[in-house]
Amino acid sequence: MTTPDFSSVGGPARRAGLPSPRGPGWTDLVRAPERLDEGLDEFGNRVAGKWMPKGIDLELWERIRGATIEGYLGTCSKVLKDFTRACVYTRDYHDVDDLRRVLTVLRELGIEGWIDYKRDCDTARGLYGRGVLYWFSQPDTVNIEAPKWSVGRKMDHGSAASAPGRFQA
Repeated sequence: MTTPDFSSVGGPARRAGLPSPRGPGWTDLVRAPERLDEGLDEFGNRVAGKWMPKGIDLELWERIRGATIEGYLGTCSKVLKDFTRACVYTRDYHDVDDLRRVLTVLRELGIEGWIDYKRDCDTARGLYGRGVLYWFSQPDTVNIEAPKWSVGRKMDHGSAASAPGRFQA
């Protein structure tokens, strides 16, 4: 799939015949055209997760929204009511190639800063804060790195995925 030019604000969303997202103060959620069921890992945890870019404004959200609707991002995307953070969901936190594909599109859409990645199973466990990141990407890169310490990885002790590492694009 070739990545389209995302420079026009809201273009993909408008071409999809959907209304523009509501202004600040509302949460907007959109789904990709095909949503596959998420699986379970060796511990019985859901394997879905989410990239969580910060500093989202209405213009950037419209680009994320349109790219999700057209199937260029993950399974769905949503934005917080105050537009400070978005969540772009992926099917499997183990699938580094797909995570990098989604991360690359997010960078092409204009997200430049740090982007954190969190597993849904850690959210379901009630884990929040910096110590629960599973992956992260430094500003202006498509490198995916594992934090030096993660409570979710610690809880999954014994997993091959629990060892910190770095994956270069």
